[in-house]
Amino acid sequence: MDIISEQAGSDLKKVELTNLLLKIADDLRYMKRLKFTSGTGYITYRFISKREFEVFVSYDPDHVNPIIPPDLIKIAGDELINTICLARNMSKEEFLDHYYDVLKDRTDFRIHIERVTITLMEGILFLKDYMDNNVYNVKIERPNSLYELFQNENLYLLLPEQLPTFSGDYATTMNKLVKKCKTIYAALGKGTWKGHTYDYGKFNQPSITVHQKNKNYNKRDKIISPDFEITYNPGHAYIDGIKITSNTSPLNDEQKSEFKEWLKNKFNAFGIEFNA
Repeated sequence: MDIISEQAGSDLKKVELTNLLLKIADDLRYMKRLKFTSGTGYITYRFISKREFEVFVSYDPDHVNPIIPPDLIKIAGDELINTICLARNMSKEEFLDHYYDVLKDRTDFRIHIERVTITLMEGILFLKDYMDNNVYNVKIERPNSLYELFQNENLYLLLPEQLPTFSGDYATTMNKLVKKCKTIYAALGKGTWKGHTYDYGKFNQPSITVHQKNKNYNKRDKIISPDFEITYNPGHAYIDGIKITSNTSPLNDEQKSEFKEWLKNKFNAFGIEFNA
């Protein structure tokens, strides 16, 4: 009888914990800021049907001296634990003791780091592409039980030598590229084409995306050198003062296609992809 009661109590706690984590995931579906000594991090969660937390980490390093900190994923894990405990107004020890019978079954309630994105200024890269596969798979990507995360606060702590570093000219080269894009946009963002005037509006720096190419990256020395592709995503164009939409345009479909192709080629000549 005691065994049956114990099992029933465990099942109730499992339902209770599932509901708690579902609520937390709903509360944290938007980015939450993480605190670092340098740079800024964000984390979002998604609690899926397998009783598994999918975690998305984004980190924007210092723009002058960009460094990816070894405790990047650890701090994200710490934040998850703190949020869970706070939801029950319990300490870490109290929470683990209360839900021990549920958490000790390590097949349930797992944490999975789905993606780690590094966003340096207008640049974007995925950490997975710049680490040794075996290290990333074991230390970051492999799902771990929530129990393990409670027990081992250094579960996601990395060694500095396991992480890539940025070359000394990385930030300055990107800065020059962004300024170049701004200059080219000032010259080409508005003008005339075959007797028509066009205007894409003011330059908007957040519309720039700088992609780091990794085909020449060496995972042995782990130095990320500037090898960029830059894209500008403009807003609506105004042609002859009319906002171009699917319903309004002084150009027919063939002319619109010809105009966009002409303008893309103009930007491409300067190494900029223009998503008109």
